[in-house]
Amino acid sequence: MFELLHQNVLDDTDLLRKNDKLGDIFTTAREVDFAFETGDKGRADDFAEYVNGKSYGTAAVSKIEDGRRFRVLVLISMPITQNVIGCVSGFMVCLSRLFQIDYLGWGSVIQKP
Repeated sequence: MFELLHQNVLDDTDLLRKNDKLGDIFTTAREVDFAFETGDKGRADDFAEYVNGKSYGTAAVSKIEDGRRFRVLVLISMPITQNVIGCVSGFMVCLSRLFQIDYLGWGSVIQKP
């Protein structure tokens, strides 16, 4: 788990650096999407139900084009300062392990002045 969280921090930092070069204003709240995948529809549904039930975000399940995997997209309106996105992204890693689904990472639209 430690290695997974460590790699997640590195990935988050890389994305923040890329966004910073594009002029992103991290303190501006925006819709951030956190993506997950699994081959098990039941796990996808259970995960989405849990996220929605706890009001952690708005989660929706969709079938991926190959028809064998399912994507869960969790939307949260928030700023992406390093400490905030790091905490939320790390929490998403932990949830993904509890529900045994793959966490793919997060993304958002660049916010400029």
